[in-house]
Amino acid sequence: MSHLNKNIAELSGCLQSLTTPEFASQVEEAVEKKDKDSLVKICRNAKIPRKYLASIVSALFTMSVSPQQKYPVYL
Repeated sequence: MSHLNKNIAELSGCLQSLTTPEFASQVEEAVEKKDKDSLVKICRNAKIPRKYLASIVSALFTMSVSPQQKYPVYL
């Protein structure tokens, strides 16, 4: 269990590094365009370990869904 906590903490740190002013606008633009290749390049520039790239790209695309896309309008 401690290994899982360590991985989650590392993954969280990687995501936080993408929120810095240096990368935030680039990440936002890549996610809006749904451009996986650009997002991977940004992650590499941010020195995110290769083992977390797929998880981070997937998480960012999942989080980009608007509330209206997740839930029907009548809710």
